[in-house]
Amino acid sequence: MDFCLCQTRNMSPSVARKEITYPLSFRVPLSQVEEIDRAVERERRKRRSDLLEAIWSIAWTNYQRSGSLQAYAEARRTAKRTRRVSEELQDQLFTALETILDRAPSTVLEEVARKLTHWAGKYGEEK
Repeated sequence: MDFCLCQTRNMSPSVARKEITYPLSFRVPLSQVEEIDRAVERERRKRRSDLLEAIWSIAWTNYQRSGSLQAYAEARRTAKRTRRVSEELQDQLFTALETILDRAPSTVLEEVARKLTHWAGKYGEEK
């Protein structure tokens, strides 16, 4: 009889591991439960938990992108910060831009978009 010895220590598993899920519970108003039940039918899901799992996945990703509960609730994303200028100046710039976006007339918004796009093209190239 011939035998072949093989080393299997560093081989990757042939079956991918499944993500372990853990059930959580929370309370919702009865009116929302009724809306959820209608959405389950509309989205062609078998159970409430199937729909809520998909919604949770999207909501959690968006929450993480927002950076905080307040920013998520206000549908804002936390801007990435740079070390080139002080955090105070960055806060001032973001606040000014948010104020313009929230309150300025459309002609001002169009001008800001044009200038920012121009500057981004000019300074946006990596060196």
